[in-house]
Amino acid sequence: MAARKSNPRPPTTNAPPAPPLRFGEIRGHDEPIAFLRRAWKGGRLAHAYFFTGPAGIGKLATARALALGTHCIDAPFEACGRCESCRTIAVGTHADVRVVLGPLKDKRDISIEQVRSFQRELGFRSLSDHPKVGIINDAHLLTNQAQNALLKMLEEPSGDSLLILVGVNAATLTPTILSRCQRVRFGPIPSDDVAAILEAHGHKRAEATALAAYADGSPGRALTLDREFFTTGRPAILQRLASLRGAGFKQLADVAQELATGDQELGLVMAVIASWYRDGLRRQLLGADEPIQNADLADALPSIDVDSSLRNLETTYATMIALRQNANRNLALTKLLLTLAR
Repeated sequence: MAARKSNPRPPTTNAPPAPPLRFGEIRGHDEPIAFLRRAWKGGRLAHAYFFTGPAGIGKLATARALALGTHCIDAPFEACGRCESCRTIAVGTHADVRVVLGPLKDKRDISIEQVRSFQRELGFRSLSDHPKVGIINDAHLLTNQAQNALLKMLEEPSGDSLLILVGVNAATLTPTILSRCQRVRFGPIPSDDVAAILEAHGHKRAEATALAAYADGSPGRALTLDREFFTTGRPAILQRLASLRGAGFKQLADVAQELATGDQELGLVMAVIASWYRDGLRRQLLGADEPIQNADLADALPSIDVDSSLRNLETTYATMIALRQNANRNLALTKLLLTLAR
C-alpha cells in the first residue's frame, strides 16, 4: 500500500481570517441568506442572532457577509467589496465592526475578559449611519462568566447595534442568552459546492471531489483532510481490499499488519473501509445513479449480494468499536479481513 501520513493539525481559531465573502459568493446557504435578506429589506433585522449548525460550513462567512452588507454604501446588503466600508471591514480596521474569532491562543474557552473588551469596543456610538456589528465565533465556548457579562448587552440592546453569535451547540449557552437571540439554522452544504470551494483554494478537480465526498458537507473539514491520503492512500487501500477476496491467512495477516502499523490515523482508514462497503450496498439497493463517496473508484466496487454487504458493514463497524476500546490492532484487523475476504 502507498505510504500514509498523519492528518495535519487544523488551523487555529486565532489565524487571520480570509477576506469576507459577499452573499453572492457564499455557496449552499440560500435559505438562511434569503431569510436575512427579507428581514433587511423589511427593516426587521433583529438586534441579536444565533447562527447555529455543524462546524466549518460557512456560518462565520455569512455573519461577516452581513457585516459587509449592513455597511456597504454602493451595494447595500449584497456588498460591493470595493468601497471604503467594505475594504476596512475586510482588513479588520472598521470602527463599527468587531469580531471575536474564538478563544485566545492556548485557551479552550472564550473568557470574560474577551467579552468585556468586545463590549467596550461596541459600547461607543456608531461613527456612521449604519449599526455597529459585533460577531462572536465559537460562541458555544463562552464561559458561564462570559455569558453572564454578555447578557447585559442582550437585555439592553442599543438601537444601533447588531450582535451575531456563531456556534455549533446551543446546549452550551444559557436559556437567557438563547431567548434573546433569533436563531438561524445552517446545514451541511452539497458535496459539489464543497468541491467548488476547494478548487477555489487551489485543489485540483479530482482531488477536490475526493475530499468533498468525505467532508460531511463542511468545507472547513475538507480543508483539513490529508490530500495525499485521499488521492493516493485511499485508492491504494480500497484497491487492495478488492484484491483480497479468497486470499489466504498469511496474506490477510500481512495486510492487517500494514494497516495496524501505518502512519495514517487508523480511525480514518477504518472510516474509508466502511465507506467502501456502504457504497457497494447503496449501488445494489438504489442503482448505479446513486451518489457514492468513492465515485472515482466505482468500477472496482465488490460485486457481492446484499446479505454479504450487510455482514461486511456490520463487521467493520464492530471492529471500529473494538479498536476504540483498545483491542489488539493486529488481531482485530486480521479477524476483519478474514470476513471481508470471503
